Order: sequence, then structure tokens, then C-alpha cells
Amino acid sequence: ASIYFPASSHHISFVSHRELDPVPNPPYFSSYVIKATLDYLSKCHSANHKSLVAILSKTPLSIQKILLAVCEKAAETTNGYERHRILLMYHLFVSLLLREVKDGLGGAWAFVLRDIIYTLIHHINTKLTLFKMSLL
Repeated sequence: ASIYFPASSHHISFVSHRELDPVPNPPYFSSYVIKATLDYLSKCHSANHKSLVAILSKTPLSIQKILLAVCEKAAETTNGYERHRILLMYHLFVSLLLREVKDGLGGAWAFVLRDIIYTLIHHINTKLTLFKMSLL
């Protein structure tokens, strides 16, 4: 299953050109559907209606494992479109985390912010390196 952000979706994005997004692989789900599903699951399985991220933050290692798995997957692929798809998944998870950062994320807030910054810098540097190599 793939994730996609339709042009009409209202989400925070650093990409201003939606037409540059890769075509989603079927089956695909919009970020809205994924967020609504996660909200529904958290309401069904949490007595005090905490979000799924708040539940995950009880064991900060689980958040770290998810971020690591997504970053490893992005680093493994050599296909630009696939990397873009994976980074969209990372973007969705990070946006869910940032909603909960004010509550401390179970003490993992510093790790999460450091990981986000590192990942952004790493992928920007990778892009710049590939661009410079293509000019040679």
C-alpha cells in the first residue's frame, strides 16, 4: 500500500509542486484516510482516547524503531520516485509526532527533533551530491 497527498489535501508540506509527486502504487490511501483510520483505532483501543502516537510514546523505543526503519528504507532505495514515496511516509509520521511533541513524547522529544533535523540534512546533502555528480 502507498500513501499519497492529493493536491486538495490540507497538510503541511515543504513541496510546492504536487505534480512532481510520484504516482501512487495501487492500492493507495490518502493521508487523510490514514490519519482518520489511526484516530479511529486509537479511539477504539484506548480508554482515555489518546492518540496512537501518545500510546506509542509510552515506549519511546517504538518511535525510534519506526523512524529508523523508514529512514533505512529510504537510504536503501536507488529509485528516486520510490525514495520520494518513502519520504512522504516519513513526512506523515513526523507530522503525527509533531502534534504530540508538546506532551514530551514519553521523554523522546529531543531524539525525535534531532532525528528529523538529521534526516532532512542527510537527504538534502544526498540530493546535492547527486546533482553535483550529474554535472560532471
